[in-house]
Amino acid sequence: MTRRSLALGLTATAALFVVTGCGSDDSPSADTTTQVSAPQVGLAPFTAAPAAPLSGAPLDRDALQRAALTLSELPADFDIVPDPVDDLGLAPAPESSEADKSSTDPAVCAQVLAPIATQAAGSVADLSDMFTGPDFTSIDQDSASYADGAAAAAAFEKLQTTLAGCAEYSGTDADGTTITYRVGGASDPNVGDASFAFRIITESGGFTLVADAIVAAVGTTLTQVSATAPSPIAPDVLHSMASAAADRLRAQTP
Repeated sequence: MTRRSLALGLTATAALFVVTGCGSDDSPSADTTTQVSAPQVGLAPFTAAPAAPLSGAPLDRDALQRAALTLSELPADFDIVPDPVDDLGLAPAPESSEADKSSTDPAVCAQVLAPIATQAAGSVADLSDMFTGPDFTSIDQDSASYADGAAAAAAFEKLQTTLAGCAEYSGTDADGTTITYRVGGASDPNVGDASFAFRIITESGGFTLVADAIVAAVGTTLTQVSATAPSPIAPDVLHSMASAAADRLRAQTP
């Protein structure tokens, strides 16, 4: 999930926590609004994990598509979000005339949770898929394949360097609403040839989203699987999806 998606998710989550009802004729107000406090979620410091020696041939986009997670590997009640252009055959969205007020401070932290190919340029092929589920939950997978092991290892390191430098940062969404971000680590998931895990806690106006992610290298391909919700996903569920993603990539690797 990208930072913009996190911001949009916060807007949707806010609707979940605001309840409006009608009072009796004797009540001082006919409408009441209740806000639920953000959940308390733990956050450990992020520690970079060394990349094992990586080698192998890169995968093309078709191979990445065959290796992508399917609904059978996701929790129940999730659906894929079709790409308007690639999947639905629609024309690209026109440029909006409205001013985009989104920003990030420091600017480099806008890369956190961006697709791997965006964070580490030079991939041979890349692919992103998004899934939506109940109660404002989402699961995302993106993959990027690099020409050789050295390029893949450099990309693996670059993603972690960004995370290590963005423990706390802030920004605004497209409408100018202030959002704060905190980034931390998680236990080594031991997926693929090399892997690391992290968590992002996103807060705005008293509402919170938690994104947990695992990045794994298989040969010269990196894949990132993340799950975002008002409360953290069960660690074993995220690990299961990341392991399935690594296995599917392994099956496509020459």
